[in-house]
Amino acid sequence: MTHDLSSLYFIPPRVIEISLDSNAKSIYEETMITGIGSFPFTSVDQTIDLIFSTCKGIPFWPQLPKRSPLENMYTTFLEGVPCIVSDEAKNTVFVNTEGTDGIEEFYENVANDNIGAFAVSERCAPGFYRFLERLREIEDDLQFIKCQVTGPFSMGLGLKDEKDKPVIYNFAFYDIIKKALRMKAKWMIKTIQAAYPGVDIIIFFDEPYMVSFGSAYISIPREEVIASLNEVVEDLPARRGIHVCGNTDWSVPFQSEIDIVNYDAFAYLDTVFYFTEDLKGFLDRGGWIAPGIVPSSPEVMEETPDTVRDRAATFVEKIASITTPDTDSILFTTSCGLGSLTDEEARRAMELLKQLAYGE
Repeated sequence: MTHDLSSLYFIPPRVIEISLDSNAKSIYEETMITGIGSFPFTSVDQTIDLIFSTCKGIPFWPQLPKRSPLENMYTTFLEGVPCIVSDEAKNTVFVNTEGTDGIEEFYENVANDNIGAFAVSERCAPGFYRFLERLREIEDDLQFIKCQVTGPFSMGLGLKDEKDKPVIYNFAFYDIIKKALRMKAKWMIKTIQAAYPGVDIIIFFDEPYMVSFGSAYISIPREEVIASLNEVVEDLPARRGIHVCGNTDWSVPFQSEIDIVNYDAFAYLDTVFYFTEDLKGFLDRGGWIAPGIVPSSPEVMEETPDTVRDRAATFVEKIASITTPDTDSILFTTSCGLGSLTDEEARRAMELLKQLAYGE
């Protein structure tokens, strides 16, 4: 007896029996959903209220760049990194590659695994600290706790030196950046584990610049990109994801040690399926695919629960044409962070995501 697995995600929540490889399996009909990180709001608590009301199974801490420039995806994770020059008033940050202050101490802290030296302060990430305080409110609903850090490729290209050259082209300072991101990820995971030791963690490395990989303007071999990803995520005690808000060479994350690949499936749904062998290999080794099917653009106001469900069904059908889909390995999200939207648009995006999962 065969079943259309795409329908599993879109009926009212209940337990259903299906047959997979002749083995009966019960599946709870609540789709896994989570968000990316950024919002257009300025109130931390109101943002957390929205996250808890929509993504209570896999909540995530909010970043509010309109509240403070310290909360943008670069500055937040550069705190304490040697030779970083930051001007909060001008909202600028760069690496002074002619400096050496703090480099020796930095490498000593890395060698000694002193993760406390790489803490992200409450000043730079108030949403993270308040999120941890308030998670008790939904503790019984938690499947995972999701956090996020900027990825090495995007930090390497987005962060410039004193001559306005991306730091990714400076071997010595790019090594510092990669190690800093890894240590900050370890600090974040350990901090969550200390507060909620019984809950598994998902950590996304946000890589918006991956859309530029392979272009004439980015002369970085794919092997180096994969190696950088692997170096940063190696042995982290969490499910390690990459978020790319666009199209890229999907063989790169599929062939890396990444556990979850999250992408903009609203605008580029078909693109991961151009890499069929790599995608199948990734899924067969236990990888998760996380399509961002709710747009993080003004187009969200034109979306309905039905259009989102139809897009999700199309995605699941395509996965089913490659391999038997594991319903526990598909995680739906918005296509990107919501920080550039209006308040109304951001709330609409989260509500559509909630309706996909819970039908409410």
